[in-house]
Amino acid sequence: MDLITSGVAAAGIKAAGGPLGALIGRYRPSGVPRLGSREDRAGAYRRILDASTRSFAYSYQFANLRREAGRASYKLLTAQMPAMWEISSDLISALNGVRLCGSVQVIDAAEKLVTAAGSLDLNERKADHFQLQAEAVVAAQKTFLDTCREELSYNARWYQILRKRKEKRFLRQLTAS
Repeated sequence: MDLITSGVAAAGIKAAGGPLGALIGRYRPSGVPRLGSREDRAGAYRRILDASTRSFAYSYQFANLRREAGRASYKLLTAQMPAMWEISSDLISALNGVRLCGSVQVIDAAEKLVTAAGSLDLNERKADHFQLQAEAVVAAQKTFLDTCREELSYNARWYQILRKRKEKRFLRQLTAS
């Protein structure tokens, strides 16, 4: 003889389903970001910043070595081409990560950053022309970073008066020093 009838069991499951369902619905495993979450977006933005910095540094070295050493550097530079391709593919992959979870403004800034990094002329013979191209990449990185900070709400909002005052005071102290 069963002490629990099917009606009692159904009522018990139904009663426990509300709180249990709420607990399961709130469950977010730590360290596993949701797609499009703030942590996921910050990770994608950090990845493209790292990839663009690596690409820029490698291109800068490559161009300077080619300009300074001339024909003597051809064998070394030819051996470095697979690494350069890998770095470029990392940059494109990071851009696709930003396209997956970023906002429209961030995607636009990321595409401009990748365009600036890709437009570095590694065969430029004049150092000052190459320096102008390098400064364009640095400016694109700064624009991308500022856009990301704004999108992730790292910058003070209009209603955060105390935070804005602290930032202004800090910036005044920096310029006064």
